[in-house]
Amino acid sequence: MAMSSAQNNAFSAATGGHPPSDVSTLFASILLVLLLIWAAWLIGRTLSSLYRGNAKDMDLIWVGLRASALIAIALWLVN
Repeated sequence: MAMSSAQNNAFSAATGGHPPSDVSTLFASILLVLLLIWAAWLIGRTLSSLYRGNAKDMDLIWVGLRASALIAIALWLVN
């Protein structure tokens, strides 16, 4: 639903002159950065378990695929 001109002006005034599209881009960027950090942490933990002998090669593959799928879905939703 599109904002009216009055709503757009009020939003810009409340956010210090930033239009809604810029704020939306900011939140989407923060979400993607957090997802990438989480995926790196998850893969690192799985690699650590793999090296200690507590995980199998397939565990690393599945974790990587699930993290990649989540990031791909988030990128699709952001666009």
